[in-house]
Amino acid sequence: MRLIFTFPTLHQVLSAEKALRTSGNEHLRCRPTPTPPGLSADICGMSLELMHPDYRDLALSSLEKANLIPRGTHQLP
Repeated sequence: MRLIFTFPTLHQVLSAEKALRTSGNEHLRCRPTPTPPGLSADICGMSLELMHPDYRDLALSSLEKANLIPRGTHQLP
């Protein structure tokens, strides 16, 4: 399973990646990835993939603290 966070701009994708990367928590590893087709037309062409999908809630909490709320959270096979 893949867990993808989408954002309206590339700047927010990169800021979210930095926030998770610098959190010091190994479970919040992530990487920018092209937004899979068909998710939405009003989001950036890049998204953020969480490498450990079981830590979704922790990642969302960390992003909220950094004032970076994803536009969407998508679980893909």
